[in-house]
Amino acid sequence: MEQAEMRRFVITLFGWLAMIASVATAGTFPLTDGSKIVGTPDTIAEKGVIFLLEGGDYSPRVEWDKFTPEALKEMMAEAKTEAQRSLLQPMVENIPQEVAKRKEIVVKPIQAPDRPKHGAGIFGLLGSPVGWFIMFVLYGANLYAAYEVSVYRRQPLAMVCGLAAIPFIGVLSPIIYGAMPTQKPPPEAPADAPPQEGAAAPVAVAGGDAPAPRAEAGTHEAAATSAAPAAPAAPSLPEPVVFSRGEFSFNRRFFETKFAGFFRLVPSEAEKDLVLLITASRGQFVGRRIIRITPNELYLQVFKNNATADEMIPFSEVSEVQIRHKDSL
Repeated sequence: MEQAEMRRFVITLFGWLAMIASVATAGTFPLTDGSKIVGTPDTIAEKGVIFLLEGGDYSPRVEWDKFTPEALKEMMAEAKTEAQRSLLQPMVENIPQEVAKRKEIVVKPIQAPDRPKHGAGIFGLLGSPVGWFIMFVLYGANLYAAYEVSVYRRQPLAMVCGLAAIPFIGVLSPIIYGAMPTQKPPPEAPADAPPQEGAAAPVAVAGGDAPAPRAEAGTHEAAATSAAPAAPAAPSLPEPVVFSRGEFSFNRRFFETKFAGFFRLVPSEAEKDLVLLITASRGQFVGRRIIRITPNELYLQVFKNNATADEMIPFSEVSEVQIRHKDSL
């Protein structure tokens, strides 16, 4: 009986000693989720680690990606076998070393650049090459605007462009002349009347100051004229159709819609006796057919010295277009 009690006492003592030893060797292993495991690594394998906890129970397998670098280092220090150390060695070596403390960044104040000392406004603009270039571009644009206004409003080209060439105040020239109404072209002078057939021609008398009228010859000619049949009256020609700048915009669409019949190689019955009279800044051009047209100009087939030629006429130079009968020119 005493031996049995002694044996029970020894077993209990060894159990307590084992528990004390396990508690003494237990470690704390922090995890990436913020929790900690307090125990002793019991099984270290490729899939993870199983810990022997303080109460004598075993934890579920903890995978390697859940351990922090500190837990891996502590587990490496407590590894008991060579196999465990060889398994933990690559993981510990791949742990990045602590980065040296960076130097403190000192932000220096920014020094603002010096402002230009010359004045601002128009005088400051003329103080640099870029300013002069801008002034020359504006000056040329003003002259070109004056040219367009003179063609558009039929104003004198020399006067409009001459006033626009005056520095600074020349910008008023295209504005003023552009606000004026378009001038109408001067009326055509009537053709000289042919001399009458029955009029008596004066005959100089020798020795006299005044010529003597040929009454007898005039009488006979008047009688012959009255006896002859009356000449047929000249056929009436259609009135010209006029398109002026200011009332119409001269562009490709305008010519294609208003003068579609003049693009044909063989004119129709309505356009066979009609011609185009285009008045431009380079003069007047008369033609029967538009050879080609582009977004910026047209090519008119004109007649020069009993021959045809293709004349290029920009839309910007056209001031008037007329459709006239060929016999009215």
